[in-house]
Amino acid sequence: MLPYTLHKVGEKPQNLLIFLHGYNDSVASYSDKIALFCDKLKSAYLIFPESAQPCDRNSAHLQWFGMLKYDPDNKRRQPQTSTKEIFAIYEKAADDIQKQAANINLFISQMQQRYQTDDAHTYLMGFSQGAMLTIYAALTRSTCLAGGFVLSGLVAAEKSLQKQICSRPPLYLFHGEDDLKVQYKTLQHSVLWLKENNVPACVKTYQRLAHKVCEEEIISIAEIINKRI
Repeated sequence: MLPYTLHKVGEKPQNLLIFLHGYNDSVASYSDKIALFCDKLKSAYLIFPESAQPCDRNSAHLQWFGMLKYDPDNKRRQPQTSTKEIFAIYEKAADDIQKQAANINLFISQMQQRYQTDDAHTYLMGFSQGAMLTIYAALTRSTCLAGGFVLSGLVAAEKSLQKQICSRPPLYLFHGEDDLKVQYKTLQHSVLWLKENNVPACVKTYQRLAHKVCEEEIISIAEIINKRI
C-alpha cells in the first residue's frame, strides 16, 4: 500500500477525497491547501498518498512516472512546441501511466475498504502529473467514481486510454491561463477528446494563474462535494 496522510473532516464522513501530488513534488508542499480543504469541506476523509518513486530530475522530491527519458529537453514545456507534439510526448509514457493508474485504483479500493465506503462516495483529484493520473485512473476503473478533479492537467497517453475506458465519471477541469508547465493551450484538446469519448466534463479557467493550485479552485471543489452530501 502507498504511504498516505489522512485528515478527517466531520464526525462520520462517508466521502473519500484522494489527492495525487504532481511531478517533482510531495505532499508536504500542500500543507496550506490541506488546511483550506479541512475548513471548507463539511464531511470527508482527505487522503494524500505519496508515490514511491524519486523524481528523475530532483531526487529530493517524487514523481508518479518519469519524463526525463521521454522528454530530456523539456520540449513539452516550451511555448513553441505544438499541442500535437506535447500529446505525442506523453504518449511515449503510456506504459508507465497505465501501470501507475492501476496502482492508484488498487489504492482507492484499499481506502474504500478501510474507511467503509464505495465508488459513489469517492472523489479522485490531482495536480499536474497527478491530474493526468486522475483522468487515466478514473476512466479505466471498473466502476464509476463520484467525480474527478483535474488541476492543471491534460489527457495523457490518450491513444492507449481510449482503448481502456471502462467508466465515465464527471470530470472537473481547472487550469490557469498563464500555465507554461502543463501548457494552457493543451486544455482545448483535452476537453475535445473527453467530449468525443462521451466523458462529461466541466471546465473552469483562471486568468493570471500559473502552474499552481489556487484558493478559488479548492473552494469550488469543496462546494461540489458539499452539494452531494
